[in-house]
Amino acid sequence: MGHITISLEKNAEQLLRAIASEKYRNKKGALAKVIAESLKLFSKTSSRERAVQRQIKWMDEGFELGKVLVKSRDELYDR
Repeated sequence: MGHITISLEKNAEQLLRAIASEKYRNKKGALAKVIAESLKLFSKTSSRERAVQRQIKWMDEGFELGKVLVKSRDELYDR
């Protein structure tokens, strides 16, 4: 486990402490737990967003599916 020292604006610190107090009742390590959960959530959201953007890009570009070998439906069913 590592140690990190950070500086937060006053309202960000108050929000962090309020969340930790609400969720963990001011137990030891509550701030670290809230920060770790936030990082995990951010990472998951970030990777999901990248995947969505990649899929949208692929849809916009389209796919080369080859030539159309059949001109009409009748050719498929010998009608």
